Amino acid sequence: MSSFLGHAAVGAATYLARHRLNDRQALPALPVCVLVAICADFDYLGIWWFGAHAAARFTHALPFACIIAVVVWMMMRSLPWTSAARMPFVAWLIAAASHPLLDLAVGAHPLPLFWPFTDSGVSSPIGVLPSAGRLDIANVYLWRNLLLEIGVLLPILASVVVVSREGASRRFWRAAAVIAPVWIACLVCAVGLQR
Repeated sequence: MSSFLGHAAVGAATYLARHRLNDRQALPALPVCVLVAICADFDYLGIWWFGAHAAARFTHALPFACIIAVVVWMMMRSLPWTSAARMPFVAWLIAAASHPLLDLAVGAHPLPLFWPFTDSGVSSPIGVLPSAGRLDIANVYLWRNLLLEIGVLLPILASVVVVSREGASRRFWRAAAVIAPVWIACLVCAVGLQR
């Protein structure tokens, strides 16, 4: 599965594509975007704390992402203090659906993307993101995989933010040309990892 850092980065990028970081009135939406992007892993709390094992892991289904997006969109529209932090429904849907899609991009385990309509899992034949691996601070592979994941995701997310705000200027393309070799190296390393 993708790392907490990767999921949180997508949530932050979803916010930053719409608002600037120094926009204090919209800032309440930033932690909400991050929370929406990581909430599919909240089932791990039940696994870790209570030993519960849900076979389907329905939190990694696209219908679950749609429900989360609708609930958060309605909540953010109804609270008076969030008027400046409002974002379109599609932004909330992107934040929520990014979680199972990033996990799918790891290519390690089948995911119940279409649960409850089918129990069969969907898996990717190729992994373009490294797995988070065993969560242990002394695990060297965890740190390597985190660096590779950020090396693959960050240029893409930064590009989405810049293009959504300013368009693809010459400056953007020059920066992309400089960063592209590093991104390609990270992507090749990530794809080449054993699954």
